[in-house]
Amino acid sequence: MADTDAAGPAGPADKPADEPAGKSLLAGRYRIDGALGRGGMSEVFYGYDERLDRPVAIKLLRPSHAGSAPAAPDSPEAAEILDQMERDRKRFLREIRTTAQLEHPGIPAVHDTGFDTGPDGSPRLWLVMQMLRGSTLETVIDSTDYEAAPIGLAEAAAITAQIAAVLADVHRVDIVHRDIKPANVMIVDGGLVKLLDFGIAILRGAGALPRLTQIDRTVGTPPYMSPEQHLGQIVTPASDIYSLGCLLFELLTGDLPFYATADNSLRAQHVRADAPPVRARRPDVPPAVVDLVAAMLTKEPRARPSAEAVYDTLVPLITEPTAGIADGAGETAGTSGAGRAQDNGSGSNGGGPAGSARDSALGTVDDSRDPTRPFRRPLLAPPRRRAPAAGRPALTDADAEQLRANVRALLDNDHPAEAISLLEDGVERAAHDPALHLRLRHLLAAALFYDDQYTRAAALFDAVGGEYRRYFGPVDPEVLDCAYHAGYSYAETGNPDKALPQLRFYVHNADPAAGDDEPDKVRYARLAIAQMLAAAGRPDEALAAFESLRPDLTATYGQHSTQIHSLDKLIDRLRQSAAPGTRSASSTGSPHQ
Repeated sequence: MADTDAAGPAGPADKPADEPAGKSLLAGRYRIDGALGRGGMSEVFYGYDERLDRPVAIKLLRPSHAGSAPAAPDSPEAAEILDQMERDRKRFLREIRTTAQLEHPGIPAVHDTGFDTGPDGSPRLWLVMQMLRGSTLETVIDSTDYEAAPIGLAEAAAITAQIAAVLADVHRVDIVHRDIKPANVMIVDGGLVKLLDFGIAILRGAGALPRLTQIDRTVGTPPYMSPEQHLGQIVTPASDIYSLGCLLFELLTGDLPFYATADNSLRAQHVRADAPPVRARRPDVPPAVVDLVAAMLTKEPRARPSAEAVYDTLVPLITEPTAGIADGAGETAGTSGAGRAQDNGSGSNGGGPAGSARDSALGTVDDSRDPTRPFRRPLLAPPRRRAPAAGRPALTDADAEQLRANVRALLDNDHPAEAISLLEDGVERAAHDPALHLRLRHLLAAALFYDDQYTRAAALFDAVGGEYRRYFGPVDPEVLDCAYHAGYSYAETGNPDKALPQLRFYVHNADPAAGDDEPDKVRYARLAIAQMLAAAGRPDEALAAFESLRPDLTATYGQHSTQIHSLDKLIDRLRQSAAPGTRSASSTGSPHQ
């Protein structure tokens, strides 16, 4: 069953008539009132900020490992789960900060975040967001009579272009939403679109690589999930584009592209069946949009367009005075609405006349209120401006030592953004000293990696590692460190072509006995190699890689551990798709890939 994160909007009747006296407050200021809804990973509430005297939405999220109770508390498996819970906690805060720093008009404002302990004693993550008033896109689609008055092309383009603009922003900072669907799109303020519910993205982290305990888990809402999500494989920004393609198809036609049938499950449809052409269900759709939807729904992730390309294709279609979305009658939080599309594959839209229900949600917007205007590029806020290095004092050795100490303190206290800013300044000021400049760039790459900024980290580790190799041999610790982190960063962004050479170089040259963490790094690198081979469409090689890795993982975590259980399911799946007669790595006795 998919791990969905859906919480439906609730009416005023769900709010308690009388708030009990002395009710506890989150962080001493946020009162939890009536429930808005709940899902597999979260609960959402009406709330009130008593310090600033304003209504807010409060979302309580549970870490992915909450409730885990390994049979052997002192086992390596238990240690990894506890370590992962701590990484989840730090990652949650970093991802929320990243999302809040974007300050994108299409993302609900984040007011505050923190941790407390739930009633069952488990750690609970909370998020305070702005309260939104409007209608979910799901409500708009359900209230539209597609036979008599379908949503106009310009309107559909305006809505989808705004979602694409948000995705372009978050994809550039290595965040993948993972649950794009109409229930997670809110229409407010005369056509402004808000993309809701980054909870799954937050808890999964920025990277594409599934962890050992998550290899066989699917996350998202099945009717909108990409083939790779259904298969539990690498998830990249291309997965969001596929889901957005399903949404655009539904927005134009009132139907989902795939439904479960007597012969094929919904999962099988998404994995193997070609999507029907949009024109088969709506003949007036122009060729450019037909081609765009088909490209977004292609099975091969790397063949899908980027969010920027989707935006660029749709914006020219918004040429008429646009039918936008006025303030809706409902009130909901900065979180998802209750999706009608559930794991059983039912795609019933509910339907309804196009009269008063739709008229209450749709209005006419003149050109001066073009709904995409707030989203026009440049999408990302400009980087922080620093004074040019020219004319400023060059970085001395003493300055560099103090910089390293400050960076270590900031990272230890989980303030990577400030550490990165200091290092960027230091790199500029160290340009006069090639050796110092190289060391600080290496440290900057490490800080970016710590902050899950894998795209920037990968390029910098790659470049720094190339310079180290000009002076040192392949077994030098600095060379190996750059190769490992460059490969892992490329893997985390779903780039097997660049990840595999770096990871293989590291595995070939690393000495597992060289340091306390080296055996773990070699094991992680081998696992990433296997995952990248699978992502690159090389199931025979991936199968051999996973099978050769299994004995090491079994010795580390135990035969009956969650990690081995998930790995065996993945191996069985690969065996079904591998060519007949494939020789496994275990049969050749090869210890490494």
